[in-house]
Amino acid sequence: MSRESAYFIVRNLDGKHDLKELKQELDTLRGVSSVSVNTQNHLVSVDYDSSGVTYDRIEHRLNRLGYEIAADASNIQTQ
Repeated sequence: MSRESAYFIVRNLDGKHDLKELKQELDTLRGVSSVSVNTQNHLVSVDYDSSGVTYDRIEHRLNRLGYEIAADASNIQTQ
């Protein structure tokens, strides 16, 4: 079991509806343990087990849901 985190800056993230939709959809991926969304900073954080899901699969799911990923925010310090 390899626990990892992925951080995405998502351009078109707006409001409580997006927050709820993102959490519900990403939580359905096998291996995802938690999803945090900061709509003010357009940041999506995902903690996951890489033996169950990959970074690319998470990114693909975000794209399929219609969210535009502006950047990988893995190098940004988050609080």
